[in-house]
Formats: sequence, C-alpha cells, structure tokens
Amino acid sequence: MLHCDLVSYIRLDWTVWRRWRIKRTIPPSQIVAMSASSSRPAAELPGRQPLYAQVRERIVQGIEQGEWDAGEALPSEFELADRFGVSQGTVRKGLDSLVGEGVLLRRQGLGTFIAQVDDDWGKAELPGVERALDTSLELLACARGNAGEEAAAALGLRRGMALLTVKRLVRVGGEPFAVIESYVAADRFDGLDARRIKQANCNLRTVWWREFGLRVVSSSPQFRAGVAGREEARLLGVDVDSPLLEVARIAGGLTSAPVEWSVLRCRTDRYVYRV
Repeated sequence: MLHCDLVSYIRLDWTVWRRWRIKRTIPPSQIVAMSASSSRPAAELPGRQPLYAQVRERIVQGIEQGEWDAGEALPSEFELADRFGVSQGTVRKGLDSLVGEGVLLRRQGLGTFIAQVDDDWGKAELPGVERALDTSLELLACARGNAGEEAAAALGLRRGMALLTVKRLVRVGGEPFAVIESYVAADRFDGLDARRIKQANCNLRTVWWREFGLRVVSSSPQFRAGVAGREEARLLGVDVDSPLLEVARIAGGLTSAPVEWSVLRCRTDRYVYRV
C-alpha cells in the first residue's frame, strides 16, 4: 500500500496557522516605516502589542513588501535591534516566533534567512522502500465563475462575487491520486491565468509569492467522506460513487484574511492519508 506524505495538507499545513495570524491591533500609520537605513528608537513602535510581536509584524511586512526575498539573509540581530531601537533579546524573540512558523530559517554560523516557499505537496513513499515517489501537479482548468454559499463563507465574500477556480490533478508515482479545486477572489488576483500557473509548475503557493507578493499559509485541514462523481471517477480511474476522502483548507497571507479555499478529493483504495 502506498503511503502518501503530502506536506501542505499532511503536516496539517505546517501546524502553524493558529500561531501565524496575530490580531493587528496597531494601525499602519502608527508604525515606523521599515527602511534599510532606519535606526529610530523603540518609541516609534507604539501599540498595545508586546515589542517582540511588533518586531515580528514589521519583519513580516518587509517580507511581503519584497524588502527581503526567499533565501535572502536578514540583517543580524544587533543590526535589527539598532534599527528598531529595541533590545537584542526582543529581536530574538520576534525572530524565534517566525522560525517556529517556518517563515525564517537559522543556519549555524551564517545567520537567519527567509525560508523558501514550500510547494503544495510533499513526497510519497512505499513502505520499506527508501526512494521517494515523485508527486506532480497537472493543471486541468482555470476558469472564472461566481461564489457559491460555501466558497463565499470560506473566503469572507458575498455570495455571487466573481471567483477564479483552479482545478488540478495530483499524480503520485505517475498514477492519479487526487483532484484539487482552489477558489480565489477574481479581483484579488487580477491577471491570473493558465500560463502563469503552468510557469510555476502548477504550484499556487509559488504563484501567490512570485506574481502577487503574497506569502500564504493554510489552516488545519478539515476531513469528510465523499464519493466520486463522473468527472472525479474519470480523472482518478475509479468507479462512479467510489469512496473518496475530501480535505478542505483555507489559506491566508501572513497578515491578511483568507485568500484561497481549496478542496482535495483523493482515492482511498490504494493510498493511506497520513497526518
């Protein structure tokens, strides 16, 4: 039996959503602008949040605004402390929270780096076999439509608002494993099309980051039982009404409301879904 370890869903989406979203109690106008040359005192980081949380938020904003790119090193803790006018310990605590969330990586003797954007899927393995099986994504459709009740509720939209639906097929070791339908607000991702998705190897996380400057993290998935309709049966190579596992998730930016709602429907006859 094939054991499929799909990181984006299986790691409970990195188990960080509950820590990732910090209520934004500081109006942007009250927060000192982050610039490479800034060395203003902590008095210019006002607000009811602890200082380390404010430092964390300013670093997140810098990442989303493109000040630091994936794989790039942050300034040292001493430089950041001087920049924000806080103690090195406060900076370290803010960085620790982002390291724990997978946004930053520490490399011994080298410093702290912006983590690369993880792809949507991990690797599948056969029990007792060390080599990993390739997981690939194939774009099936990118179409415009309107938000139904479930999608509107998940994304915080009004019913009937314009949506983009991205439909993909997941293959594990070359065999069809799952169908994913992802929904996003059309006005939020103006210009999104099949070409741009394919250029990112059908990885929406990469599209959001490279094309729209949005670092995305997902909530813990919700599971429910389902059955294959005619379309799913054809794509997955199973009989109509065969049991499927449905996995739904909501994804949002580091400092923003939900932006993507996805539903994965996967086979249960040959695969075990690990969490």
